[in-house]
Amino acid sequence: MALWSIKPQWKKSIIERQEWTKDSNILIVETGWRWGEFTVETEDDNPPVLEAGVDIYNCDYPSELVETEDGCWETHETDDCDEETCEWLDNFFEEGNSYLDLEDHGWTCRDTEMIISCDMDIEMIEPTLSNESETESDTKTEPKSSWPN
Repeated sequence: MALWSIKPQWKKSIIERQEWTKDSNILIVETGWRWGEFTVETEDDNPPVLEAGVDIYNCDYPSELVETEDGCWETHETDDCDEETCEWLDNFFEEGNSYLDLEDHGWTCRDTEMIISCDMDIEMIEPTLSNESETESDTKTEPKSSWPN
């Protein structure tokens, strides 16, 4: 398998969307990131086929977040919350609380999307190992000297 670095070409192009639930209420927290990096794996040395707007966590390749930098916006969608919960969430966020504190109040993060909304720089980090190099790395060597008594 080959490992690839994936980075957006434009700043403010990574959008993280988290779906939080409590009872029948659904809160969507959207965070915009100025920069970030992910890795994806491919079966061979051909680069992954990724287009602008991809959810990197659901892109037909195993993927992993390396880092995101400089969150530049955060919004809260409460369209699927009852009135009492909307009021509670408004107060919760106005008091300076983070969405990360929601778990302490019975909320569960059910799903996360990481959308890269622009073209990407795709760079190979590790090529696919050939059978020959895999065999060489699996070869055990015997010590040249004996263990001291």
